[in-house]
Amino acid sequence: MANNEQLGAKKSENTQQEENFGARFINFFAKNQNVIFGVVIAILVVAAGIIAFNKFYLTPKNEKASAAMIAPINYYLAGDSVSLNYALEGDDENDGFLTIISDYKITKTANTAKYYAGLTYLKLNDKEEALNYLLKFKKKEDVLWYACQALIADIYDEQGDEANAINYYKKSVKNDDPYFTPINLFKLGQMYERQENWKEANNAYQRIESEYFDQYQSMGIAKFAENVKSKLQ
Repeated sequence: MANNEQLGAKKSENTQQEENFGARFINFFAKNQNVIFGVVIAILVVAAGIIAFNKFYLTPKNEKASAAMIAPINYYLAGDSVSLNYALEGDDENDGFLTIISDYKITKTANTAKYYAGLTYLKLNDKEEALNYLLKFKKKEDVLWYACQALIADIYDEQGDEANAINYYKKSVKNDDPYFTPINLFKLGQMYERQENWKEANNAYQRIESEYFDQYQSMGIAKFAENVKSKLQ
């Protein structure tokens, strides 16, 4: 009987708390409804603005930028020094990568143009400018982004900057590309060997063996892996 009375009292108390909370909420809403409605309307206006901006400005601009990329890419593929300069600077009728980057700044295509500008400077053997544009390339296109990280690592390696080279090789292998990932893992392992970091070198080679066994065999990784394992004993 006592238990029933306690349960009833607790239930009554909970009901009273719920009623009090409901009353407080209603009072709060009544006092602040203008502010609440204002915030809701502001959110809706911002959302509508973003949608309109994407639909009526960004999408058409990106389409125009994509069309403009055709000529400089063709010049880049031609590969000779004159064509490579046209790829960067444009010609009398077409924009180059640099103009696309500056004129279509917030588009996905302008981001892609940064990557191609970096590649073009690499072909022209201007490593500093290549690095400048490759570092600006943002992760909007995963396949190109991982390749870009490896190129950045290659440049840092050539400059003797081992810390940055390792950092960017590590970024480049955070995917599962069956061709590029094992190559970059091997480069990473080589960097660790130079530093006599046998544990991390071993980890890189083991990942190639476990995840990319065909490449492990064709690239002759076994001899490097055995050498590193002997250092760990």
